[in-house]
Amino acid sequence: MKKNTLRTIAVSALILAIGALSISYAALSQILKVEANSYVQTPDTKWNIHFENASNGIITGNAEKGILTLNATNITLNGVILKNVGDSVTYTFEVVNDGNLDAKIGNIDYKNPSFTGFGETSEVDEAIVRDAYQYILTYEDGTPLTVSDVLNEGERKTLKLTITYQLKGDFEPTNDVNIDGSGVIITYVQA
Repeated sequence: MKKNTLRTIAVSALILAIGALSISYAALSQILKVEANSYVQTPDTKWNIHFENASNGIITGNAEKGILTLNATNITLNGVILKNVGDSVTYTFEVVNDGNLDAKIGNIDYKNPSFTGFGETSEVDEAIVRDAYQYILTYEDGTPLTVSDVLNEGERKTLKLTITYQLKGDFEPTNDVNIDGSGVIITYVQA
């Protein structure tokens, strides 16, 4: 082989090697690796729906008012006595949104009270009172609470709870009837 041919082969091999290295370097330089640590910070949120400012109760007829207790989001009413047809006791209190999220009513669940009569006419008396007894929760103006009613942040609304004995027929109970477990559960959810 001639010296020139050998040189040409060597130079060609060297050019090919440099080309291969250049292509490899270009390929490797196209790989991009990104590493990052990140997070999303939400504003401070506070959920605080509660009841407050209960009234002493307004009596109609010969009723005897009981004790209304507000404990955060629980309302307890004990000791109301309805003596005659038309008797009622009405309490007002506020539902307050002291949080920074708008809320709405997600569910309203009225509890089914138990009625306990005495003596030989207990079953008949229980049925009469069960039909005549009303436990009504509304806004102060008498508008009923409904699912999806909104309570915006910082807002307060006055509610009215009325317990009444409104006879629907011509019969009155012969003996007293105890009523236990009346109530309503209002569940607020984020609006």
